[in-house]
Amino acid sequence: MLPRLRCHVTAAMACRRIGSLQAGVPRTRPLYAERQRHRGLVRVEGEEAADFLQGLVTNDMRHLKGNTSAIYCLLLNRQGRVLYDSIIYHLSHSTFLLECDVARVSQLERHLRMHKVRRRLVVEDATGDFSVWCVFDPAPDMTQQTQVDAESLYMNPKVQNEVALHLAGDSKDITAVQDPRVRQLGHRLVVPATTVSLRGLLPGVEENTGNYMFRSLRYRLGVGEGSEELPSAKSLPLEANCDYLHGVSFHKGCYVGQELTARTYHTGVIRKRLLPLIFSEDASEVSADASVVDETGRAVGKVRACLGCHGLGLLRVEECLAAERLTVEGHIVQTFRPYWWPLQAPKSKASL
Repeated sequence: MLPRLRCHVTAAMACRRIGSLQAGVPRTRPLYAERQRHRGLVRVEGEEAADFLQGLVTNDMRHLKGNTSAIYCLLLNRQGRVLYDSIIYHLSHSTFLLECDVARVSQLERHLRMHKVRRRLVVEDATGDFSVWCVFDPAPDMTQQTQVDAESLYMNPKVQNEVALHLAGDSKDITAVQDPRVRQLGHRLVVPATTVSLRGLLPGVEENTGNYMFRSLRYRLGVGEGSEELPSAKSLPLEANCDYLHGVSFHKGCYVGQELTARTYHTGVIRKRLLPLIFSEDASEVSADASVVDETGRAVGKVRACLGCHGLGLLRVEECLAAERLTVEGHIVQTFRPYWWPLQAPKSKASL
């Protein structure tokens, strides 16, 4: 194995270690902030807003009645395929913001309007009023993750982050939440669109004008988002790891696209999932949907996205993890089982 690739894979495999090996060690690295310009927002407001969304999203809106301020979810079509990935922010009793790919905001707004029928709801594009920022450690300590069983993920709408954000100044118009998907993704802030810097709120934070650092972190963790990585009407929610990312409830009842998702979950047959890719060299020019091939020449998956030496792929899990060699358009590539996946995949939950 090439030395550079061996270094990447060794670090990735270390992510699987369980426990808090460095608990109590003071934090010395600064947090970074990036404005997520590729993410937009849709406002849904009205007394029936929660019940309305309950019938459209994969997660349970009732989680937001407690001390949870945001949940991760998907919106599906009637065939059970992903239309939009979203984080829902609870602003008030009757007001919610749905984050989605900025290129799909108008489609999401139209989708919601189509389903609201006669409900007295306000559904409007709020991208001009608010912007989304993420605050994160670009090189988090991945040894501090405690793995849980699969069932715990479905009963818990979010993860707990050990790094608390202490906002300075006037923060009344700021919504700050822990990223509900994976702890190492840090925090997300919804701020007025006129905000050009977070240094007034978070003194000492480093700001990155691009979006490549957070994107690279997502790829190293194996977390996809947006219409390029989760192609509309083509991706399945469990193949996108929605179940492992606290994004689906199997207890809430019916929602659009629920039947196929529930049937797949109860059979326990999920052969393909989104996995991290680690290339031996810069693979930014690798084409979308390029085939991942094993040592026998058999295609075992497709590339979803690349940035430098990291990427995401929709791969056949068993075949890829067992392969002796994987290549993509001549590039040597490795993958691994993300440390934040549960201890074992669910087999059968018929008793639920």
